[in-house]
Amino acid sequence: MQRCIPSNYVYVSLLAGVLLGLLVRPNIVAQDIIAQENISRLPASDSLPPIVGYESSFSALGTKVQLKAFHRDSDIVARAFEAVEIRVHELEAILTDYDPASETRRLSELATRGPTLVSAPLWELLEDCDRWHELSHGAFDASLGGLTHMWRKYRRSSRLPTPDQISAARAQTGWQHVRLNVSAHSVYFDSPELRLDFGAIGKGYIVDQAFEILCAADLPCSLINISGNMRAGAAPPERAGWRIEIAPLEPGSPPLRQVQIANQSIATSGDLWQFVLIDGVRHSHILDPHTGMGVVGPRCATVIAPTATDADALATTACIIGFDAAAEIAQQLTQIELLCADRIDEDAVRSNAAVHLQTTAGFPPNINTSPTR
Repeated sequence: MQRCIPSNYVYVSLLAGVLLGLLVRPNIVAQDIIAQENISRLPASDSLPPIVGYESSFSALGTKVQLKAFHRDSDIVARAFEAVEIRVHELEAILTDYDPASETRRLSELATRGPTLVSAPLWELLEDCDRWHELSHGAFDASLGGLTHMWRKYRRSSRLPTPDQISAARAQTGWQHVRLNVSAHSVYFDSPELRLDFGAIGKGYIVDQAFEILCAADLPCSLINISGNMRAGAAPPERAGWRIEIAPLEPGSPPLRQVQIANQSIATSGDLWQFVLIDGVRHSHILDPHTGMGVVGPRCATVIAPTATDADALATTACIIGFDAAAEIAQQLTQIELLCADRIDEDAVRSNAAVHLQTTAGFPPNINTSPTR
């Protein structure tokens, strides 16, 4: 029987290089997933210092990056967390499409003129995008930069683009125009206006790269969360796993499910916070490349996978193609589980009874036994 851990205990927050002991129960609230893990201090043995839970956060990628780890040595944790922050900012400078000086934005200009050599991280991510475009039969498409840029503008003004505007933007997209030279690690675009957007996979990729740093620093019991894209290592002390709450379809509703994971990644995609409501129709920020339109919601998908890259990509894809087609993709891969949810009752949006929930057979059961509010 698992021993209950008190609700209040010590954790250490690494902020500005200062170690602060605080008596709190920290909760991580992400855009699409809420991670709740009690950070504990285990007693020291005769020869070893205590195992302590450490937590840190910093801003990057337009959100908060959150780190947790259990270890006996605060110096090891501090150095690892600092290395993660440096690497995340390095990758952001390469992969973001918001910064005109990023490698990704510059590639959109250079690759239309001829084959262009790219950095190792960008090449690795492009290969992942190519693989997911094939797996999804085109539903996953990282060439939608022009289309997503247009939709961002219209969402801010709560308007829909016209059919002609959507058609014109779609004409500037298409992964078939991206030519990857595997031997040279070069890229060529045969469409002059094509623009990349890694919003459906980039955060997951960065999570994986950061997690490798934590593991290399001898922090196997750690977790990184970037906007609901998480990768977890070994279970925290005296726990079966890291406790994750899957966020609801609507703000204020109870979590769809609470699960435990260890040595896995989890990601949720959906329109909980990013959508535009026009004439009673909720249009997501997630775009269907076949129509150029935002997915009609509310809808969300959660994926558990070995890597955060694959979890991120499939979660977004599942919102576009639905549960059945996404589950077929999951079956082609290994150790991937899927949950999809959409609303079936317009008049009961704050009750999970109004949610149509589908999961693959191996998706973790709900460990939350408290009554649904």
